Formats: sequence, structure tokens, C-alpha cells
Amino acid sequence: MIKLFVDGAATGKEGYAAIGILIVEDGIQEQIGIPLEDRMDNHSAEFEALLYGLRYLKTQNKQEQLIFCYTDSKLVAESIRKKYTKQAEHRLYLEEALQNMGAFTNFYLEWVPEKENKGADNLAKQALYQLVKKKK
Repeated sequence: MIKLFVDGAATGKEGYAAIGILIVEDGIQEQIGIPLEDRMDNHSAEFEALLYGLRYLKTQNKQEQLIFCYTDSKLVAESIRKKYTKQAEHRLYLEEALQNMGAFTNFYLEWVPEKENKGADNLAKQALYQLVKKKK
């Protein structure tokens, strides 16, 4: 069983963004924090985090594993659950996420409160801090 925690972070008006991914498998943690090249809002960064996590697990050939994915983004969780988002700028993210999720045998996405997603949150914020520091 794999636990995948994903989170995105973004600055307000500047639009700098980063993602945090925490993967827990057999008690071993893998931590990934990545500053993003493109400018975007926080919701887009949350989708980017999910997409990165899915792509990464595919490169590790984990499609047959039982995977529980956790996000603190209600927008992402609800969009995936409903297979719909009214925001046009998020539709491509949603389509790609659903397509990637279809490659996994047992993939479950669940919304969790922020306090239960602190690992991924910290990784995203650290990567965002490094990005903003570099840009100034």
C-alpha cells in the first residue's frame, strides 16, 4: 500500500507556485518539493501536485499497487469525484488527472483537512520559499 500526499502552494499576485509530494510506502518516506516554472493560482498548483504524483508513481511502475492519495484541496477532490469543474482553466488539469488515474488498478483520492497534510504542505512551502527568494 502506498500513501500519496499532494499539495500546491502559490503566492498571491505574483503567481509563483510550487508543489509538495510525500510518498509513504512500507514505512519509508520519499519527499519531493518542486518549484514550478509557470505562474499560476493555488488551485492550479494543487492540480499540478496531483498530476506530478500520478506521473511519478507511473514512472516507478506502481500502477498495480493499492494507492491512497490525500489532498487538502476541496476543489481538486470534488472535481475528481464529480468528474467536472466549472472553471475553464482547470478542465485540462481534470482531464489529465482522470486519464492518469485510469492507469492505476486501485487508486483512491480523498480530501483531508490541512492538518493531516502537513508533510506535503511543508514541502510545497519550502520549494515556494526557495523560488521566491531566487526571483528577488
